[in-house]
Amino acid sequence: MFKPQALTLLLLTLTLAGCESMSESECRTADWGRVGLADGSRGETERRLADYTEDCGKIGVVPNARAYRQGWDNGIQRFCTAANGWREGVAGHSGKAEVCVGQAGYASFARYLDAGLQVYRTQERIQRNTQESNRLQKKLESATTDEEKRQIRRQLQDIDRDQFHLRNQMGQQQLLAP
Repeated sequence: MFKPQALTLLLLTLTLAGCESMSESECRTADWGRVGLADGSRGETERRLADYTEDCGKIGVVPNARAYRQGWDNGIQRFCTAANGWREGVAGHSGKAEVCVGQAGYASFARYLDAGLQVYRTQERIQRNTQESNRLQKKLESATTDEEKRQIRRQLQDIDRDQFHLRNQMGQQQLLAP
């Protein structure tokens, strides 16, 4: 069962995740500490407060910067972990490291972000090889000379060897997951 506070935070997080800033009603009813906590927990920069200040200022609402910052400080601590570094890296999100600079978990976050990015790059290479293999298979089907077919088969063998090495490499990389 969700506690009312947790449910409110979840709803606020889902609401804010889908838009650039806040609606008028959100500006008027915002719990700025919770907004900061949600932003920090997602790895948003503190500069997000400037967006709220600009958008909410249009309707005469001034965000409580102190409450936002306190919430953000707590949220960013939740975000800057080894597990989140890994998750961000595997997803190819290298830009999140800057938000953790100066935070207690930065070293661990950065180490696992880098390890996750290695997995991401390996997955990209495997995907490119698969696409090239598919392209060559089609080319092989339409090849007309024996020499052309031999050349395409050699290329396919090279890709297969590379795929084997990449899959082994990825297996080793994934052992580094937190």
